[in-house]
Amino acid sequence: MAAQDQVETPIRLGPPIRRSEIIERAESWLRPSVPYRTTKFHHNEFGIYRTDCSGYVSMAWGLPSVPHDRRGGLDTLGLAKVSEPIDRDDLRAGDVLLRTEGSRLIRHVAVFHEWIDDDRTAYWGFEQSGGSGTVHRRVTYPYGGLEHYLPRRYLNVIHY
Repeated sequence: MAAQDQVETPIRLGPPIRRSEIIERAESWLRPSVPYRTTKFHHNEFGIYRTDCSGYVSMAWGLPSVPHDRRGGLDTLGLAKVSEPIDRDDLRAGDVLLRTEGSRLIRHVAVFHEWIDDDRTAYWGFEQSGGSGTVHRRVTYPYGGLEHYLPRRYLNVIHY
């Protein structure tokens, strides 16, 4: 039997959520743009979440806010645990482009909104980033042309 401190705490999913709700929640941090800070929190109608990229996606996906063991949302590695890989052509509003490779200083996540062009070389994305805070901007696929960003889908998204 494993010792208590060696047992990984299961990550809780939020309630099932529609894609339109994810986008509504993502847009809520644009009114006004929430400044990016890894140690600060933002409180609005959706709860209290850390104001970094993964705290922002935790809020958008409706994950539990300020759980005692998560401090205002999951980190990028935690987001990978509550999502599944998908193909580029399967990206839909509310999915994410997630980088879990590397140190916590280069991990990042952005919310996919919609393709800009039929060639699927760029999309509208929401993100919480240093220097800009919350933005809705044009992003070259997968993320500014950088490698290691993979499309993922939240496990509790409603698929219709």
